[in-house]
Amino acid sequence: MGAKKKRPGDPLRIVIGGILSKKQPRNRVTTTKYNWLTFLPLNFYDQFRRAVYFYFLIITIISFFVNDTISPLVSLLPLLFVMVLTALKEGLEDLSRARSDKRFNTAKVSVIRNGKEIVISSQFIVPGDLVVVTSGNDVPCDLVLLQSSGPEKNCFVITANLDGETNVKTIFAPSNYEFLPGNPSSSRGTIVCEKSTPDLYSFNGRIEMDSFDGTDEFGVLPLTIDNLLLRGVRVQGTDQVIGCAIYTGMQTKLQLNSRYTGNKSASSEVYINKFMVVLIVGMILVVTVLYLIQRHMESKIVPTIPYLGPPTNFNSAWKIFEDFLSFLLLFNYMVPISAYMNIEVYRVFGSYFMQHDLHLYDSESDQPCEVNTSNLNEELGQVNILFSDKTGTLTKNIMKFVKCYVSGRNFHLQGAKLLLPETGEQLDMASLGDLENTFLEALTVCHTVEVHKGLGESSSESLQSVVQRSLLINHGIVENYQASSPDEKALLEGCANLGIAFVGQKKNVLYIRKNFCGVEDSTFEDLRFERLHVLEFSSERKRMSIIVKDQTGSIWLYSKGAENVIFPRCKPSLQLDETNDQVTKYAKEGLRTLAVARRSLTEEEFSKFEAQYKHANTQLSNRKALIAKCYENVEIELDLLGCTALEDALQDEVDATLEALQRAGLKIWVLTGDKVETAVNISLACRHIPQNAKPHFIIQKTDKETLIRRLEEIKTKDPEVLVVDGTTIAALLTHLPQLFADLALRCRAVLCCRLSPLQKSEIVSLIKRRKKHITAAIGDGANDISMIQEAHIGIGIAGREGKQAARCADFSIGRFEMLRRLFLVHGHYNSQRLALMVLFYCYKNIIITGCMALFQVYDLFSATNVYNSLYLWLFDIVYISFSFTYLALTDKDYNEETLLRHPELYRKLAHNKQASMSVFGLWMLNGFVQCFTIFFFAYAVLNNENVVYSVGQTASFQTFGTMLITIIVIVGNLKLLLISRYMTHINIVLIFVSIAAFILTTFLYNLYKGGELYDVYNQFLASLPLWIYTIICSAACLLPDLVVKVIRDMRRKTYNGNETESDDKIYEHDGEKV
Repeated sequence: MGAKKKRPGDPLRIVIGGILSKKQPRNRVTTTKYNWLTFLPLNFYDQFRRAVYFYFLIITIISFFVNDTISPLVSLLPLLFVMVLTALKEGLEDLSRARSDKRFNTAKVSVIRNGKEIVISSQFIVPGDLVVVTSGNDVPCDLVLLQSSGPEKNCFVITANLDGETNVKTIFAPSNYEFLPGNPSSSRGTIVCEKSTPDLYSFNGRIEMDSFDGTDEFGVLPLTIDNLLLRGVRVQGTDQVIGCAIYTGMQTKLQLNSRYTGNKSASSEVYINKFMVVLIVGMILVVTVLYLIQRHMESKIVPTIPYLGPPTNFNSAWKIFEDFLSFLLLFNYMVPISAYMNIEVYRVFGSYFMQHDLHLYDSESDQPCEVNTSNLNEELGQVNILFSDKTGTLTKNIMKFVKCYVSGRNFHLQGAKLLLPETGEQLDMASLGDLENTFLEALTVCHTVEVHKGLGESSSESLQSVVQRSLLINHGIVENYQASSPDEKALLEGCANLGIAFVGQKKNVLYIRKNFCGVEDSTFEDLRFERLHVLEFSSERKRMSIIVKDQTGSIWLYSKGAENVIFPRCKPSLQLDETNDQVTKYAKEGLRTLAVARRSLTEEEFSKFEAQYKHANTQLSNRKALIAKCYENVEIELDLLGCTALEDALQDEVDATLEALQRAGLKIWVLTGDKVETAVNISLACRHIPQNAKPHFIIQKTDKETLIRRLEEIKTKDPEVLVVDGTTIAALLTHLPQLFADLALRCRAVLCCRLSPLQKSEIVSLIKRRKKHITAAIGDGANDISMIQEAHIGIGIAGREGKQAARCADFSIGRFEMLRRLFLVHGHYNSQRLALMVLFYCYKNIIITGCMALFQVYDLFSATNVYNSLYLWLFDIVYISFSFTYLALTDKDYNEETLLRHPELYRKLAHNKQASMSVFGLWMLNGFVQCFTIFFFAYAVLNNENVVYSVGQTASFQTFGTMLITIIVIVGNLKLLLISRYMTHINIVLIFVSIAAFILTTFLYNLYKGGELYDVYNQFLASLPLWIYTIICSAACLLPDLVVKVIRDMRRKTYNGNETESDDKIYEHDGEKV
């Protein structure tokens, strides 16, 4: 019988050190989108999926068969120019990715095959290979650690390439697994594991030894994420490790996380599409009207003019099709295809300005602003709802152990002493009671901190060399603490200062040293605890526990975590109520609190727990839930020891930043996992909750009817601040999401406490679905990623919790205070500049096509082009593009200091008011007026006395088109002087260089004897009437703009002096709309 066919849901089975077949997936990484053969077809296909590009492609194809009055190049050249630039940009980006792939794929690595160590290229690693990695090198694929040169069968790694964290982490080889690399004939077992997933923090698998018969669990060794070396991590401080490859190439967890995050679209796309639709509809309307008039002319007038020849059969299908498309070709210039190219250029430069802004550079962390999604640049100027994390975002996430509550007494930590504020008494380790000692021992045992300098190497020497005082004794150890949680590190540092220090571990034995310190002599006591099991922390559990055996052989379970999860697991007692009251007092001071408890376990209870855990840990499906249930069963009947209070300092300028953003019209929601009292006090301290504002609380409410009454009650009080906890949020999101959103959006500030990461994301999604608001979310931790990715704009802070949030965000900054400049300056400029660019593009295309439409009245509606093809080719590319694009990239309606000093200016751009349909209509009206002015000025000059040349000749048809385009180029460029708010020498030079470029190219072309413009421009330049026409017509076109500019500047709000009442009213009105 043949081998059983593998089903898609089956787990992977990988023989350690054995290659099952040549079809195993190789470790080749390919992140490119194209290759040399597919680049042009795929790239052009992607570009033609944009409706405007496809429209111009159809127009270009039609132009080769219909209407010889306009060269096909008029449509083809702009289309090719835009597409080639786009293809070049994407091609260079793909080439950079290809080179990066090649460096990785060809890197040399050592593997063990058939008992021999050989060197191969990284791309030839396959699952089952034994890969050798030495210190200082990156892991080439996902490996299960089998052997380490370290004495503890573990190794240290830095995961900066995965999550940006620089702390050293520990990876362990499977317990009870013996690896013999030099004996290829010995059985090494089979790894059975789940298929690769993007989750960097989860892995389920097991090693099945030859003794495993499928029923017993003694031949099975469980594998977790603690046994997995992920691709991209760097081995540090361990000479050599050997691991078995399981996930290779594109199936590694790192590669599954390397996804494109720029799939959000800005609200500017809405008004751009609206403008394009209006232009296209307008174009079709004009084409239809002109076509109907043409049919009338052909049927009524053409037969009366015999010199035009016999009339055509204008009722034939081909003739109708040809005539209609002739007009469509003539006026397709009304749709500005080149605007899309310039928008991309604007976004590239906008990203450059942000990334190179020294005010957005954090020298402490060497972190500049990073832009991951440039098509959201202008959206930074449209935000009206900001969701913010608290810890590490509003606060520094630099924890300090400042207070604790033990045995009914409130202690303050002061150096090496515990102070009782009620009596002023100061206690050291020698004068503490049993309960206090037990409490401090629990803090030094219940953690996952590592001392990476090593106990055997230097702990003894450093402890003996600094015996003068407690602070110095433990200083050398504290410097080497490596913790994934700043809370744990702060607690250990505080304990070390008091004289009880965790000095390291060896073979799962934790070493604690107590220093009963007098200045002259010091007495030490060394404690040892055998670590039997760690019940890991998770955001769902909100606690961690550890099971240890002390020197007397007693087994203890120590647990610490949020009080709302620890207290329900403790035995009822008077101390429980007292501690709960003290936790509330700490929280009101803005301190972070943790409760600490323990229980004793009998050998039978521990054995039962171990058996349940081992069974759960060897399951490949539903392992997480089974382990959680196992933990729940043992974390019960705890004896409360006390609680701790940690201080987390506010970020620099966080209060000024929040106050400025609120003045700018943003409503700020703080979403945190902290206790309500802690969060409220932090919000008050950082001015998230405005002074004198009354917070309205909805706490611990789950009944639907109760919630409805409470929401209606608050709604009648014109609320400013709303405070809700996680339990209530869950009920509100389930039963009354819209009612909650309606109330919350009326408030200036909203504070949601005790939230899970999923709840944060759900709240953002609720407000985002309202469509009327542009949301931004900012955070610094992995638990903020879902919230960041859900919001319209995600902003990550590269903070102490790593860079994972920053990597997944659309924008990343170094500190929260930089958000003020990011929104008020860059957001304002980007939003204003894009609106100016789009409006001006539509305006200039209206002028040039408007003159074409007016000309049809005088050429029997024959779809004749009034301009020479040269002008249409170069108009967008040369004559006006450079001067206008530079202005659109650099224009500033206010300087940076003014924008920061007066955040109210941010409201002027809210809801894209600078690009509303009314503003668009005014620009279009201006374009129509100017095209009428230009056309009829030229018509008036040539209508009666057509002798305008100095040699006495009459003007030709080409002269008329040249007269029109000359004024269009001059007016279009000089208009930039009137609409700009920030004019530099470069702007002025580019404006006049653009006009000069038009004169030069036209002059050179008119020298070509075979061209339609031959000698036309020579005579044009020599004609005094045409010079006078040029000056007067240009002045007449720009005079209304000049008047508008003068009036606008007179009414313009002057922020260096007094403010006008009218502008204040506008801002108040905008604030209501926001």
